[in-house]
Amino acid sequence: MRRWVSLVLLGALLAQVSLTVVPAYAQATTVHVVQRGETLYGIARRYGVPVGAICAANSIANPRLIYAGQRLVIPIAGGAPAPPSGSTAAATHVVQPGENLYRIALRYGTTIPVLASANGISEPTQIRVGQTLVIPGGSSAPPVPGSPPPAAGQTHTVRRGETLSAIARRYGASVWVLARANSLANPGLIVPGQVLVIPGSSNPAPAPGGGGKRIVINLSEQHLYAYQNGALVYSFVISSGKAGSRTRTGNFSILDKYPNAYASTWDLQMPYFMGIYWSGSLENGIHALPILSNGQTLWAGYLGTPASFGCIILSTENARTLYYWADIGTPVVVQY
Repeated sequence: MRRWVSLVLLGALLAQVSLTVVPAYAQATTVHVVQRGETLYGIARRYGVPVGAICAANSIANPRLIYAGQRLVIPIAGGAPAPPSGSTAAATHVVQPGENLYRIALRYGTTIPVLASANGISEPTQIRVGQTLVIPGGSSAPPVPGSPPPAAGQTHTVRRGETLSAIARRYGASVWVLARANSLANPGLIVPGQVLVIPGSSNPAPAPGGGGKRIVINLSEQHLYAYQNGALVYSFVISSGKAGSRTRTGNFSILDKYPNAYASTWDLQMPYFMGIYWSGSLENGIHALPILSNGQTLWAGYLGTPASFGCIILSTENARTLYYWADIGTPVVVQY
């Protein structure tokens, strides 16, 4: 009898222990659609769960390899999403004439991807006057100290036949500054009637980088050379655009950087993407070996020969090195 009671007590104790080690994250889930520029670390922080919990829920082997548009299951403790770390209740903001997500993000001390994700915005350039936006972790009180009020700077209404380059010259700005200030994914696509913010001295946009850095891509050699202050610092084998999708030659610069870009045309992840020029509605750039949705890496055995759809392809290791070395605005020369 005593032994039987002991076994019952032991069983109850084990049952209690097993209940205490079940993670709270198994209680409920929500779905998060990855926005351009987001990282798994940032998403985990937003929902207040460990990166490992999200990886386990989505069978992610490499936390660095997520892509825009990917749907992630987020295991939530207590059945409801936790607000971003250090935040209180979310504020709201009503979009004013001439505003865009870039300026609103600056005002509230947040980022475009966070605002887009919180408001279910798939195209950050498409917000409208009068639209109410949720500001995660924000406050309806005055904006973050030092950030510009929404009315700062001039605006310009695009006229028929105008280009961003011509508008930039008119106001003594650069195309890059205007594109950044207005969240233009493609500086070549502006339309008559569109209202552009012209950053003034009270609201300067970040200046392009460079720092004595320069990238030279030799298509005949299928090689990339990176220089700093005239000295060669990196020399990498590449693959450029194949026949029918040749990489364009000319003098360019790094327009933008995304740790994991997504090419919907070909359903490809493009790790360590740095855009250098636009070809119609598509942006060509420099990035690591692309990855298909099934996890297969493309062109790994073709480096050194033209193989891509127009971009410059590097090994994953070399692309990562270049990504963290180069700055926005670094000159890029593509030549034969």
